[in-house]
Amino acid sequence: MTGSQPSYVMRFGSLDDRTPIPELNVISASGARPIVTLEPWQPGAGVDQPAYALARITAGDFDAQLDTWAHNLAEWGKPVVLRFAHEMNSDHYPWSVGVNGNTAQDYRAAWKHVRQRFSLANAANVSFMWCPDAPGEGSKDLADAYPGADSVDLLCLDGYNWGDGAGHTWRNPREIFDGGLSQLRKLDGAHPIVIAETATVEGPQSGVDKSRWIADLFDYLSREERVDAVVWFQMDKERDWRLNSSGQSQTAFKRALADRRRS
Repeated sequence: MTGSQPSYVMRFGSLDDRTPIPELNVISASGARPIVTLEPWQPGAGVDQPAYALARITAGDFDAQLDTWAHNLAEWGKPVVLRFAHEMNSDHYPWSVGVNGNTAQDYRAAWKHVRQRFSLANAANVSFMWCPDAPGEGSKDLADAYPGADSVDLLCLDGYNWGDGAGHTWRNPREIFDGGLSQLRKLDGAHPIVIAETATVEGPQSGVDKSRWIADLFDYLSREERVDAVVWFQMDKERDWRLNSSGQSQTAFKRALADRRRS
């Protein structure tokens, strides 16, 4: 659809899920590197899940699941990125800071515990991606949850344009990402940055507004220091985020990638 081969393809999994080796094989065979977003929760059960409080992860209550993931990915052996407990600075997950009794210190401790379990499994092929949400109203300080440069291989940021209505306003890419990218670069002066989730709704001018937003996104990110990749959230979920929600937006995406290759 875009005239370009992805460098990354992301899939999601919870701690109790099977390790998706067949799917990872498909991703790897396509020439892309898999990103696995590993979520400590019961999917679909909402935010209030104290059974998955971060302190329980650090205490070792989920070591059996973590060790299964770690050993299976180590045995698989190919490069894979692990994005554990993302968007911790917002309030919409059981592992979020301020939810289920979690503190920023709890998050850092849980992160380091998870990394230790993978180290014990000799999963040297697994890179760790730390991924807060783009700061917004009500979000916690992302710096407080940063586990440190020695515990992170890739930095990351998520951010969406939800459009107007239902408590949201239309935001361009700069408005969404500027503050968060600045904070990431101050926190860590070396690691590459990936925009690991982004997309936009259609605007009032169906096709036109989304096309302009896509062009603006690639133009903006191409000038942002250390941003190495962007992952588009290709789902019709809370909104129709798909890049091909209209012919115009698909064309804009394809054109933006072609322009980046030429430059």
